[in-house]
Amino acid sequence: MKLNLDYKDFLCDDLFVYWRIHPTAELTSFWEKYISRNEHHRESFQLAIAIFDEIHQQHDSFQPDEDSVNRQLQDRIDRYRKKKRHKVVYMSLSAAVLLLALITALYTTTHKGSVFSDKQIASIGEVMNQEKIQLISGNQVVDMENNATVQLTQKENALIQDSLSRKEIDLKKNQTNKLIVPFGKRSSVILADGSAVYVNSGTELDFPSVFTGQTREIGVKGEIFIDVAKQNHPFIIHTPKSQITVYGTSFNVSSYTDEKNESVVLVEGSVHIKSDQSSLMLKSGEMAEVNNGNILRKEVDVMEYISWKNGYMQLNKNSLTEVLKKIGRYYNVEFNYTATLNLQDQTCSGKLFLSENFDDVLQSFSKMTFLQYNKISDGIIYIQKTEQQ
Repeated sequence: MKLNLDYKDFLCDDLFVYWRIHPTAELTSFWEKYISRNEHHRESFQLAIAIFDEIHQQHDSFQPDEDSVNRQLQDRIDRYRKKKRHKVVYMSLSAAVLLLALITALYTTTHKGSVFSDKQIASIGEVMNQEKIQLISGNQVVDMENNATVQLTQKENALIQDSLSRKEIDLKKNQTNKLIVPFGKRSSVILADGSAVYVNSGTELDFPSVFTGQTREIGVKGEIFIDVAKQNHPFIIHTPKSQITVYGTSFNVSSYTDEKNESVVLVEGSVHIKSDQSSLMLKSGEMAEVNNGNILRKEVDVMEYISWKNGYMQLNKNSLTEVLKKIGRYYNVEFNYTATLNLQDQTCSGKLFLSENFDDVLQSFSKMTFLQYNKISDGIIYIQKTEQQ
């Protein structure tokens, strides 16, 4: 059975939009082969190109806020074809995972110009941390590539898989193991009880080879997302600022030692958070912030806090200062800029792909702002406004 894709399906496809903004020989070849195998999609495909390129070219009147983007897109869709009702079809494109970038380049500002303008693109030299992910168990130190997965078994061994190899190692009995994930990288661990832990950039995770006794306990310095396997034995997470107790749930914990606040964001279930001075039960869709022993609760969009585990930052009208802070945290870099830029008053939305290549991240980010970036030393980036031409 052939699937009939509408032009809107292409316009909403991450890889298609990325290709129109960043055309490369590889992507062009990919789409040519796709259409040659799916001739029944050619008309919708060509229509999507025409609509997208018309908006792209008319950047002088392009107002970079979400309502305006949607209005202009819909105006051009209506101009080409009457509306039809279609089922939503999701294209299975494996390459899209690798090329997910700032698809919806939207920000609120008084600056007039195209969010796609080549004049707004600037790149800097590579400043990524080149350290390997490390698993330490007793005297063993195992180096791993980015996105490595460590799966523990009840036999006190670990299966390790990354992009280069797959191997099995024996873990020390009754031993606390440590996973160290450097900045700019991610990893994951399947604990012996089946709990899945996604480990973010700049994080240390301490965990036993197997759980024994009446509790399951791990230690975290940094950020993790965990989907706790349901058991009668409570699961306890120790951080520098609190103790979190759960029985079976999924949530995000961010507790970097160099940050004043700790956050716990609950996706589903319930967790109990205890600090030196207070405690509370957290409900689904809520975030707890721990600051100097005090715990504050508020409702949040959980995707903004957990999307990193899928390889991107989900931005939803975040201020540019907040976005730069997130990027700086992940890649361990510092952004310098003057207060006259008023970055706190400008917002952006979209998906920022967390590439190992930091240049890719900055180039993608620059396409949705009026900023250019210059490297002034390792790990320090100066931001300034792009000169209008």
